[in-house]
Amino acid sequence: MLIRAPFAKLWPRADQLFCEAKDRYRPKAGFMRTETFEYFSSADGTGPLLADIAFEADGRPKPLAVVMHGYSGCRKDVAADIQDLAARGVAAVAPDMRGRGGSAGVWDSGGLDVHDILDAANAAAAKYAGEVDPGKLNIVGYSGGGGNAIACMVRFPDLFRTAVSFFGISDYGWWHGSGGRPDCNAVMEMTLGGRPDQIPEVYEARNFIPGASNASCGRLHFFWDEEETQCPPAMIEKWLDVHRRAGLRNAEKHVSRKGDARRWIHAYRTVNADLRFADDIFLADILRPLEHGEGLPPRGRLFVPGYVVTRHFQVWVEDGRVGSAVVEYDLSGNAPAVRVVENPRGYSVAVRLESPTALL
Repeated sequence: MLIRAPFAKLWPRADQLFCEAKDRYRPKAGFMRTETFEYFSSADGTGPLLADIAFEADGRPKPLAVVMHGYSGCRKDVAADIQDLAARGVAAVAPDMRGRGGSAGVWDSGGLDVHDILDAANAAAAKYAGEVDPGKLNIVGYSGGGGNAIACMVRFPDLFRTAVSFFGISDYGWWHGSGGRPDCNAVMEMTLGGRPDQIPEVYEARNFIPGASNASCGRLHFFWDEEETQCPPAMIEKWLDVHRRAGLRNAEKHVSRKGDARRWIHAYRTVNADLRFADDIFLADILRPLEHGEGLPPRGRLFVPGYVVTRHFQVWVEDGRVGSAVVEYDLSGNAPAVRVVENPRGYSVAVRLESPTALL
């Protein structure tokens, strides 16, 4: 008092500010935790693969959102995204896809690298148990990462409760033919082994348009701008058309146009700040409580572009990197019943009545 009282006469709010300062620096119930973890591919053993995670460490389970970088990027490109989502109650994970950033392996352009996303989610659920709600899995992706989000809608039809694709890729062969990114075409040809006309079976496994009807679960969001050229929106419109023709109504498209207050122009949020405002559109879906009846319909038909993994079974065409097939399933019995109904090219198709999703 002998020290503060004279000062308080000159500045009457000194005592109040002193108390506010104590409150400001008092330890909170939770703090922002950001770190890097390693994991390995359960499909072919590739690793170590790296991912960053951010969340408020308060001991409460939070929805898990995997945030995917672009085709030529790495996890650091979406560092701002995971921080923004973590600040709003999400545990956010940003993997380096195989062959990108610090991850081992060779880039697979929509092949087994998509399966690595499932492994990243499983690893996060195991390592950060208590902070992550494994039943609330979501994905957000940009450009090539937007293509990953679409691939996850099709290949993991009952795993992601919310999937968000920004200017994504629904068919890598179509994308190659569009010439939207010649530099990416060169990478595809090098890593996959050729052009679509040279190795059609490889690009067949990376065409997710016929599998739009798989995506009956969750809530799906597609963002792009009317002036988008790098990833032509026509291939997303085609995916959405197949989805609608299957009688599904769980997808929303958000197209920005000239004169709009916000434009979903092709970039990361660190370059195009408008993209931060998209969080307000899809975040409520990520944070929503679990609902009765979520999951695959008890009976159905699935298109398999390379592989499909569900909570009940998985189907692999060859090694998961080539070809496609169609299966029908029935979950009404004691064990799933799955049979191949279309395989005109005679690929090897393996049905496994098990799932690598035990933690999710």
